[in-house]
Amino acid sequence: MDRFDYLIFLKNLPMFLGVPLPIIKRLLKNGKVIDIASSRHTRSFLHSQSVYFVLKGEVLFADKRLPEDSRIIAEWEKGDVFPIDQKGEPFLSPFISVKTAADTTVLEIPFTIFKKMMTYNQQLQMNFLKLLQQNLFFSYQLFLRYLHSSQENAE
Repeated sequence: MDRFDYLIFLKNLPMFLGVPLPIIKRLLKNGKVIDIASSRHTRSFLHSQSVYFVLKGEVLFADKRLPEDSRIIAEWEKGDVFPIDQKGEPFLSPFISVKTAADTTVLEIPFTIFKKMMTYNQQLQMNFLKLLQQNLFFSYQLFLRYLHSSQENAE
């Protein structure tokens, strides 16, 4: 896929419903497309303070403390979006591992850029907050930080 294909793909995601194309273009331009060629256990492509869009494949988070048949605690497939908060919350525990499917591609957008774009478009802001509500396990701290900083900006 090239950047144009990614742009069309992103435009059709629920995250961008009602969001003007120039904002999506800016996010794509400032993002980093990461290709992960083989299935492996890795954390190396994930960074704190970023929002990730799965463009192809899947990303799994597993908790090694749980029984084998219920270790997967989060699964993101093509089209899914997940944030990694300011402190990299999933990485504070050595028991959390990250695995990708073979041939996985993700788009990494630094949260500072994503947050700036949210200030320009209320619909993007609402879509993102809905996303966080759907994924409370990893998103609660980011949600609180975002609300706190928005309240400071309003004063």
